[in-house]
Amino acid sequence: MRLTDKLRFACALLAAALAGCASVTTRVTVLDPAQQYAPTQNVAVLLELPPQPHSKIALIEAQGTVGGSEAELFEEARKKAQALGADALVRLEMISVYQPPVRVYDPWYGNPFYSRYGYPYRPFGYRYHPFAYGPFPYGPLPYSEYRWVAGGDVKTLKAVAIKYAATGDGAGKAMQ
Repeated sequence: MRLTDKLRFACALLAAALAGCASVTTRVTVLDPAQQYAPTQNVAVLLELPPQPHSKIALIEAQGTVGGSEAELFEEARKKAQALGADALVRLEMISVYQPPVRVYDPWYGNPFYSRYGYPYRPFGYRYHPFAYGPFPYGPLPYSEYRWVAGGDVKTLKAVAIKYAATGDGAGKAMQ
């Protein structure tokens, strides 16, 4: 019984940690909050506005991370459009911005048990070896607290969610 409780706690903790590692940030701006639609099952992704009569529901902006793909941006925007009750998602523009590499401070990057402020670590008996310290009296410290985080392109998708206008013949929505 206690093992299952610990396992449930560990699974909940893992799920919370993975939820915090989302790779796509999505912002939705509903154009008319008074109009609300039931969620839809299928949302088509279009590259230009369709000729059928439609109304615009919301503006959706999805921003990825360094090295992310356009496909994950479209999937995240599609999920938001489904929740809004849209029939289609129309791509307005795709922006790509280059982020340069950045040097960040991370004290645990190197060996966390290596003393950075005193003598370098030497195994027992190593100090009596003639070349124990090399050409330096205390040796160069091999680890640094700084590391480089790689740069790359960050893509941003700007799209609009649309709802097809109901036709008078009882079809419900226009064919896509």
